[in-house]
Amino acid sequence: MDPDTFDAILTRLRDGGVPYGNDPRTPDNGRVDHPLCARGLFFRDDSGNLYEVMSPA
Repeated sequence: MDPDTFDAILTRLRDGGVPYGNDPRTPDNGRVDHPLCARGLFFRDDSGNLYEVMSPA
């Protein structure tokens, strides 16, 4: 997704206290450096579903 949308999602996660991370095995490490793109993160919803968000910049 575009960098502005990524930033908006990251802000909402931080403001909502939702844990996120750069690895699906540790989606709560607070990192956004991603092995396949410039920035990326994983987070879980209240039902435990895992989501991935990626940005090229």
